[in-house]
Amino acid sequence: MLNQIIDSIYKNYGNTLEDVILDNYVPTDGTYIIVKPDKNNDLKEFYRTEILFDKNKKDVDRSIEYFKLICKMDYNSRLVDMNKPIDPKKIIQSNNYLSFFVKKESLKNDDKTGKSKLNQERIDAYYEVLKNPFNKYSKKKAAENYKEVEKDIGEVNLEKLFKIKEWVNNNIFDLDLDLKQKNYLKVFFLVDEEDFKREGKRYLVPNIYNNNDYNLKTKKGIVGLPNDNMGLNSKKPYLENKTRCVTTPYLINQSEVLKQKKVFDYLFNLASKRKFNIYLNDFEIKALSDGEILGDEFQGFYIRLQKGKEAEIHDFDVISEYSPYLKKKFNFQNILGEESEILYKGKKDNDIWKYEVIKKKKELQELINIIFFNRLLMTNYFTEDVPFKELHLKRALLMSRNQLFSWFHKGDSSYVWQTLNKASGLCLKNSLENGYFTKAINQFNLIYSLKEYFEGGEEKMADILMGIRTELKGKILEDKEDYIKNDKEYFYAVGQLTSYLLGKSKGKNKPLSLANPIINAKSDAILKKKIFRLYMKYNYDLDLDLDARFKRLYTMVIGYEAEGDIQGDFITAGYLSKKIIYEKKENKL
Repeated sequence: MLNQIIDSIYKNYGNTLEDVILDNYVPTDGTYIIVKPDKNNDLKEFYRTEILFDKNKKDVDRSIEYFKLICKMDYNSRLVDMNKPIDPKKIIQSNNYLSFFVKKESLKNDDKTGKSKLNQERIDAYYEVLKNPFNKYSKKKAAENYKEVEKDIGEVNLEKLFKIKEWVNNNIFDLDLDLKQKNYLKVFFLVDEEDFKREGKRYLVPNIYNNNDYNLKTKKGIVGLPNDNMGLNSKKPYLENKTRCVTTPYLINQSEVLKQKKVFDYLFNLASKRKFNIYLNDFEIKALSDGEILGDEFQGFYIRLQKGKEAEIHDFDVISEYSPYLKKKFNFQNILGEESEILYKGKKDNDIWKYEVIKKKKELQELINIIFFNRLLMTNYFTEDVPFKELHLKRALLMSRNQLFSWFHKGDSSYVWQTLNKASGLCLKNSLENGYFTKAINQFNLIYSLKEYFEGGEEKMADILMGIRTELKGKILEDKEDYIKNDKEYFYAVGQLTSYLLGKSKGKNKPLSLANPIINAKSDAILKKKIFRLYMKYNYDLDLDLDARFKRLYTMVIGYEAEGDIQGDFITAGYLSKKIIYEKKENKL
């Protein structure tokens, strides 16, 4: 997996990858100060700026003067891991003598002790390690690593180091800063721009592996366990490969580990910009934020990132064939035949969904997101804490989000309808229980539009319901006795009757959940008992003008015996549809 990712990224960028990293680098929030020698070769503050991440733009302001220079210096001065600091107390968080990073809160005096976390002892300890790195890399394997890098880049320039340390001692506590801000102070000492790359390498090479204790010296050089997404240590022996002589699961040489680090630095930049969904192959890389969807056909790899202390790869998949278009057109139908002013009652100005033929996955994703999941699906495909108080909605989202993401974002529709069918039923149940009448109608329409899309069949639900309604309408509105002919018509009539009786309630709130005992009845006998109880409860308020229509409907329901199982979907359809009893009788010419 990792080799495929690395190969794809290098095939796209090759030797320019570091330039791409710097072009997309996202510095942490804070105050950035550049110090450089003046005409008299004295170190003076040359430039200062504030860098803050814009959550709306998902980036920092890249028009800042010297921004590219700051990115280069910062990139080469950061720690690979907080467990590998130069300062053992982790107060100073830079990696070389040309930079000095601290949290601003470390400069504040503590209310109890009257002292700050950053003090002269910490400054001395920091530069003492930088002055003689062998003090830090005293273990044999770490020392071997550092010797190799010192051969390449030379020894530390002690003259520069002492001069910079003197500036820090004289100035670091007197800088005009807002110490209430919970971000960083980063100071860079710019003598030669290329010095940062060299001194960054002095720190990086001995610290790039997970733990130098796992390193092995071979004829071709040192190999070790990379630090990226790897947490092997004495507390996690289960990560070792116990069946081999060398139990370390993954060993690569220095060239490969440096190459891999650049890939993870590149991915970290994307994650910092909230680009968590990455599509890559040998020809292109597409980085999308949550909520975005591919707009073109694609073949290659998909990786899901999460930003932690590093770029964490949480998912990897091979996409054999992706299209932004549905395999066939989806028709969002008004199954219940409700009027548009009711259907669009909860629609927002920026919503694009409507009852129409849909061709793109993006549009269907938005439709399902709004109608079923209260607009919270697209932002919660991967969240651990789902922000739903309603248990039915929470279960529906957790049950279906993996399959829905695979369908809309990877092109894999396997088992999506089996899962979505169950989840959408829970969403409808939630709306019925909470009295969301308009939402329930839209959900019913969407459920049976999806059912037709996935299952097909000769009979369409819209046509079935229209036929039932036309048949039942003639029987209720005509002044003559008639009877129900089949189960579907019967259960639809039960829903109509239930809706009419519950409409007589004098309560301020009339939740649709009052119909649950009818919809969830286990047998026809129980169903009729529930209907009779409703009749006894509300018959005091029957409308005299509509009494005859009610009697005809009630008589037909009571007089019919269901032949098969209870069909709750037809009861629901009758319950949510417009009440036939209130409709005007058409004049026959």
